[in-house]
Amino acid sequence: MGTVTYEGKPLAGATVTMQTEGVKGQASLGFTDSSGKFKMTTGGRPGVPVGKARVGITKFVATSDTPSSKDMKPEDMMKMQIAGGGVAKKNEPPKREIPEKYADPTKSGLTADISASESKNVFEFPLVD
Repeated sequence: MGTVTYEGKPLAGATVTMQTEGVKGQASLGFTDSSGKFKMTTGGRPGVPVGKARVGITKFVATSDTPSSKDMKPEDMMKMQIAGGGVAKKNEPPKREIPEKYADPTKSGLTADISASESKNVFEFPLVD
């Protein structure tokens, strides 16, 4: 459904959230692969509700205590993102790999116009400092 880059390079291991305006309920969630590509799901189903969506993107530095995304369900990943990205050392906030300004869909400035035609739903998010 799209690609995320940071400073011109693919951003692997990032969480992408989309909140479609006027749609109550769950946010849509996706994860970037090694080439920065992602696909979105909403409530465990592929896709995003049609309409204008606000987008948030986060990526935290992995620690030895951070669980592997391969072992987690989408709802577990969403809880981890909301909680701050993983298990940090006591009293130490998790470290972000990209600027915090991209994390909150309501403040990131990133948007996507989701079409009923799936072929039109290809988005590029080139992030910079």
